Amino acid sequence: MNNSNFYTALKALHKFEEITYLANYSSLPEDWFVIITDIQGSTKAIVEGRYKEVNFVGAMSIIAVLNISKSIDIPFVFGGDGASILIPKNFYDQTCLILANVRELVKRNYGFELRVGVIPATEIYAHSKQILITKYEVSAYYVQAIIKGGGLEYAEYLLKNQFQRYSLKTKAQDYKSVDFSGLECRWEAIPSPKEEILSLLIRANDENSDAIYKDFLVNLDIILGDAKQRNPIKIEDMKLSFDAKKLSTEASLYSNNVFIKFFFILKMMLVNLLGKLLISFKIGEWGKYKERIFQTTDTEKFDDMFRMIVSTDKFQTAKLEAYLQNEYEKNNLTYGIHKSNSSLITCLVFQRHGRHVHFVDGSDGGYALASKEFKLRNKRV
Repeated sequence: MNNSNFYTALKALHKFEEITYLANYSSLPEDWFVIITDIQGSTKAIVEGRYKEVNFVGAMSIIAVLNISKSIDIPFVFGGDGASILIPKNFYDQTCLILANVRELVKRNYGFELRVGVIPATEIYAHSKQILITKYEVSAYYVQAIIKGGGLEYAEYLLKNQFQRYSLKTKAQDYKSVDFSGLECRWEAIPSPKEEILSLLIRANDENSDAIYKDFLVNLDIILGDAKQRNPIKIEDMKLSFDAKKLSTEASLYSNNVFIKFFFILKMMLVNLLGKLLISFKIGEWGKYKERIFQTTDTEKFDDMFRMIVSTDKFQTAKLEAYLQNEYEKNNLTYGIHKSNSSLITCLVFQRHGRHVHFVDGSDGGYALASKEFKLRNKRV
């Protein structure tokens, strides 16, 4: 039986709170595979000030797999320094080769070790974990995968603890041939619309997790306001970058040669200048371009835990931390927070004035450092 269109056929939810209802989910077919990628030593890279590169490399595996075929929807979740991707059986061979090439390019051009794990869904189901999936329509231009059941978290555990067994064995063949079209990193860091940017990881500990998550969403609205009020992106503060060092992150996709990278950076500066003029003078569809980005950000998502980038003032931060700590002490949930004053945006642009996805993370460590704090609390549970 061909299950390639399983995810494509799922109906999308239209209210974010609907993701807390189990009846809205379907089980991933047994013949699918879970792909886990992450950067080894990402914390060290963050300390060295390379978090923009960490984010960009974290998105590379997603766009490379999505570009295998434009006709089939592939569910994925961006995690800051890596990603989770679910693929059907008939994508297996191509995906393994593509990701082997991505891994080699990352090593050569960025100096990072990209760990890639490939775990059959049957292996996860055999250990009494589930991979339940639904869709949430963020806007007319972006539909987000929502995943629960403990399967993704268990896949990460298997990769970490049985790396030799589950790591990608395929060897790179032509790392320069990978199609990264649509992957861009051309915006300056966006300052918080309030005072702070919080990178949040929230996971329920209790079997009655849906009730805990519902309570969290209710309290989040009370403390921070609705999704629009807590959104970390303010359209007026979005600025295209003309900083050669920052544009170098994207230029490294094409070469690690300084002179070749220079020409790519120069080209991006010229494109950004044109884009700035088109946006500023609201020429054609460009007048709505920033609004379209705002509508296609992944600031709030769920993959066995809530991952959120939100803007707060310091009073709101204190109230949210007090709520989370109280729930943690009651053993209802585990959480991790990282605070910064701005957010970073990495873009997947499939159609310039159509389908977009924009990965948002907190600057100076974001999800990766929130994860470090999360793991420390998780040990005490």
